[in-house]
Amino acid sequence: MKKLSFVITLLAFMACSKEETISPTEINSKINSNAVATVTPKKGFGLTESVYGNTQLRALNLSWYYSWGYNTSISAPVATFTPMVFSLNTLSSVTPKTTILGFNEPDNSSQSNMSVATAIANWPTLVSKSTRIGSPATASNPLTTGSWLTQFMNSTPKPKVDFVCVHWYKGCNVAKFKSDMTAIINLYGKPIWITEFAPQTVSSAQASPTKYTQTEVNTFLNQVIPWMEANPMIEKYAYHNPKYGTCATFTSTGALTATGITYRDAH
Repeated sequence: MKKLSFVITLLAFMACSKEETISPTEINSKINSNAVATVTPKKGFGLTESVYGNTQLRALNLSWYYSWGYNTSISAPVATFTPMVFSLNTLSSVTPKTTILGFNEPDNSSQSNMSVATAIANWPTLVSKSTRIGSPATASNPLTTGSWLTQFMNSTPKPKVDFVCVHWYKGCNVAKFKSDMTAIINLYGKPIWITEFAPQTVSSAQASPTKYTQTEVNTFLNQVIPWMEANPMIEKYAYHNPKYGTCATFTSTGALTATGITYRDAH
């Protein structure tokens, strides 16, 4: 170990001019920022394409991503794009795809905002264009008795759903995360895609950017990600960038934060 440390330090020194020096902290920072992370088929990301692109996909070392849209604007993306039918406004854009994500938060007035009956009436369009279809992902807790998703899944006739899409923003409680995901799997009897998860939503992070310490966020990710990877009923997962504070994935310049690096490296 001492020999390896000496070689790293020597190489770093040789790369600098005689007037420049590089501290051990800077060396470790450069090593960590260029680390080769393990790429897993499950790990993805919800990417805001108006702000981010291939640079961020490459930095996170992802297998897949989505952007809440049916088509991607990223040319030659380095990860597999998965389309979403965000709302009824997207129906005109639906063309045949292998996998489609269903409506985004239909129980949220600021998102797709539709009744269960409306969603069911338009669901056959999505089904006819896909090999595999993910359920609508709700803003409210799908485990609540009589929830929007429960009504949708129990409609007659039952809609074709190959996997259930889940959103989760309940802090850094690892046990709660695991118990919620297990309960959702058991309730609906389907595999799940966790298409949005983070300790905080964007609004929560903006209001309280240091609600969770960096250690708490790192511990949460380092525990739930290996668990998701090992759980055969969790097919995919995608972190959601809260934009502010300790839970944010990217800096204001689009570089990885400490949380981004943790998400990249956990497997």
